[in-house]
Amino acid sequence: MKEVILREINNNDLPVIICGAGIVGEALLSICNDAGIQVKCFCDGSKKVSKTTLSGKEVIYTPALKSRYDDASLLISAAAIKDVVDLLHEMGFSKWYAGGNLLKDLDLSQSVLLDYRKFAIENCILCHEGFLNQDEIFIRSIDLIITERCSLRCKDCSNLMQYYEKPENCDKDMLLTSIDAFFKVVDEVMDFRIIGGETFMNKKWPLFVKRITEGAKPNDPEVKRIVLYTNGTIVPAAEDIECLKNDKALVIATNYGLSLSRKLMELRQILEQNSVSHHVLEMDEWLDCSAITQHHRTAEENRGIYKKCCAKNMVTLSDGKLFRCPYAANAARLCAVPDFEDDYVDLFREPLDKRHIDKTKKKVRNYLLHKECLETCDFCDGRPLSGKAVEPAVQLDKPVVYFKYASK
Repeated sequence: MKEVILREINNNDLPVIICGAGIVGEALLSICNDAGIQVKCFCDGSKKVSKTTLSGKEVIYTPALKSRYDDASLLISAAAIKDVVDLLHEMGFSKWYAGGNLLKDLDLSQSVLLDYRKFAIENCILCHEGFLNQDEIFIRSIDLIITERCSLRCKDCSNLMQYYEKPENCDKDMLLTSIDAFFKVVDEVMDFRIIGGETFMNKKWPLFVKRITEGAKPNDPEVKRIVLYTNGTIVPAAEDIECLKNDKALVIATNYGLSLSRKLMELRQILEQNSVSHHVLEMDEWLDCSAITQHHRTAEENRGIYKKCCAKNMVTLSDGKLFRCPYAANAARLCAVPDFEDDYVDLFREPLDKRHIDKTKKKVRNYLLHKECLETCDFCDGRPLSGKAVEPAVQLDKPVVYFKYASK
C-alpha cells in the first residue's frame, strides 16, 4: 500500500502538500523525503499555526489553500480525517491520501513509556484505518463523563463545568451499564477518554478503567487506548495507580501553572515511579466557546456553524446517551437546552438484543456519519478551530447563572 501511494503521488506530477502541521505531519515529511518526493508546504486548520513554519516548510491556512493551488496531492496527517476530507472536497480537491497508510511500518518501539509522538502516530494510523473501513463502527474517541465535579471553576470551560450549581459524581452502576451498552453497538474504539469535571474527583474511577481494560467481556470491541484527563490538582491513591500499569493507559494532565495545577509535579513523580504513560499539555489559550445563548439562526446557518465546528466528532457518552460533542452533552445535563431527542441516541432506550442489534447499530452509524447539524448548535457560539482565543483557566467565585428548561 505504501509503495503504491508513493508511486501514485510521484506520477500525479502535482504539488505535494501535507494536511496537518504537527508531529504526524513531520513524520510524513520524512517519509516523502526518503522517497525522493518534494513536499511543497504544509497546511493547517489553525490560523495561529499557519503563521509559522515546520521543518523549514511554509504552513498555509487550509481554507486559503485554493487561492494558492488549483490542484494538489494532499497527504492527510490529521486523525480527524473525515473533517479534512469534507473540507478538501468542498474546496474542489479530490486527490487526497490517508497518511496513516504510509506510517504503518515506522518503528515506534524505542520508548518503554508511551511518548506523545508514538501516541499521535498510532492515533493517526488507527483513525485512518477506521475511516476507510466504513462497514464497521469505528470511534476515534469517546468521552465518558464520570463526574460533574471539578477542583477548578474555569470561566471559559468548553465542557460547561462553570454552570453546574450542585455538581455530582455520576452513578457507578449507571456508568458501568452505559459502557456495556456502548460496547454492544461499536466495533472498535481508538481512545476511550474518561473525563469530568476533574476525573479524579470521582474516587470510583479505577472501576471504569478496569471495566474497559482488565474486565473486558468476550464480545467487547477492541479499545486501543484508555485516556484519563486531569488538571493536575489531585494525586490518586497509590493503590489506584495499579490499574494504570498497562500498555493501554495514558494520563494527560493540563498544566495551568503552579497556583492552579498545584499537584502536577507530585502527580508526574508518582506516574513516573510506577511507569504509567503520561503527557503534560502546556496550555496558553482556549477557544471562546462556552456561552449558552439561543441565537434563533436559520437551519442553514446552524449547518454552517456545525460544518466548521472542531468538536462535532468528539463523541460523548452521558447517562447512556451518545452525543456528537461535549457541549451538547453537558448542555443537556444542565437542562440549558430543551430535550432535543434527535441530538443524541439514547442507548438505554434502543434494543440491544441479538435480534435487533443491527438496527440499533445502523441508527448509531447514521447519527455518527451523516448528521448535518444539532438543534443544540443554535445555543452555541460555534467552535471553529481558528475561533476567538481567550485566556485559559480564569477562575470564578461562583457558578454562572443560566436559563434552565424543565427537567426531563
